[in-house]
Amino acid sequence: MIPVNETKRRQMGVRTRWLMSGALVVLLLAVPAWAVAPGITYPQLPTDLTPPSYDYGEAESCAGCHYIAEGSLPGLDHTSRVLGVWLQPAAAVNASCTTGPSASIATGEPYACCTGAGTGTCGDMWQLTGSGWFASRHSQSDYASTENGFCTKCHAPLQASASASFSGGTVNAGPVPQQRFQAVTCASCHPPDNITAEIGALNPDAIDGGAIAIYLWKGYNNPASYQTLPPASSGVNADGTSKEDALCLNCHEQRHNFTPGTVMYAMMTTTHNHLTTPSGPVRCMDCHMSTYQSIGGGSTGLPLLEERFHDWNVGADLPYSCGAIGSVSNCHNSSFSKFTVADAQNLIPFIKEQHSDWWTLPPFNGVVQAAVPAHGAPTLVEFKVLEREISKIDAM
Repeated sequence: MIPVNETKRRQMGVRTRWLMSGALVVLLLAVPAWAVAPGITYPQLPTDLTPPSYDYGEAESCAGCHYIAEGSLPGLDHTSRVLGVWLQPAAAVNASCTTGPSASIATGEPYACCTGAGTGTCGDMWQLTGSGWFASRHSQSDYASTENGFCTKCHAPLQASASASFSGGTVNAGPVPQQRFQAVTCASCHPPDNITAEIGALNPDAIDGGAIAIYLWKGYNNPASYQTLPPASSGVNADGTSKEDALCLNCHEQRHNFTPGTVMYAMMTTTHNHLTTPSGPVRCMDCHMSTYQSIGGGSTGLPLLEERFHDWNVGADLPYSCGAIGSVSNCHNSSFSKFTVADAQNLIPFIKEQHSDWWTLPPFNGVVQAAVPAHGAPTLVEFKVLEREISKIDAM
């Protein structure tokens, strides 16, 4: 189930589509350790979720094989939320009908199965949540110029060629192997379960047993295609940053424009950070794929699974992404700082624009503040002044 506050803030991105007739029976040949018994019925996704120029078959098949139906263990269908869809029960669909075969409260889109206000003959329907992979830039990474075996190394990894190169301003690669673009799909970071087992056996210390790894374009059913990552306990670079960030930096080649060696850089990205427990690097995923809930545990008898956003949208994922009040991490809800969502929204431009004239940015807009340098990464003391000033202005 999607958290209530998250559902409300994402309503604008919601669209409802027809559930295609029938269902696809999928044997759960490769399941997460906490999944239910094999042999599930996976309601097939509507074909109109995929834009005509894209092929989302790989991403949809992951959600299909790992689908966990609602029932005695509600809310465990993590992969559907990661994809960005959820199955709206027939009762809820029919209750949303406002008139005869015309419209629903949820989206205003026509439902031919509606028969009147709050009544209809509709079945279960898939709904886009407005979050997850479908809502991310990773699912829309085709820029025409990227449709070759070299650029796809980042823009559609499963369609890339390991031997493709770029030299002297020329791309040495053929067109993508398929006409339709796959984008940055699940297997770009998550090997198939059978391959995870193989690379986990070869690298026992790999993070998450090899379930998270960097894809190297040699075929996603090839263990040699994946570069595993070390566990957090030993995954620290010489400069104190997290080795786990290589998963992102393999394509996103630069970090935020903090100046290495400064106190601010140490606070945000290295082992000197005092806001995490135990003290360690702030990873890319801590903000860009923040934890918003945990599933399993308790009466389910299943291990507790930390669930992270997969839309890579820091602004949309507040308060979780910035650790503000109401988040899971509470990075900025401590004795060091207490940030509201508004505070976090007003801090984001300063992280993006380290060399701008800070006091011209919202929420200040000319309001007199304490003096903080407008150029270069601030010291820790100066950053704390900035935090306090943002909170003060927001409270006016």
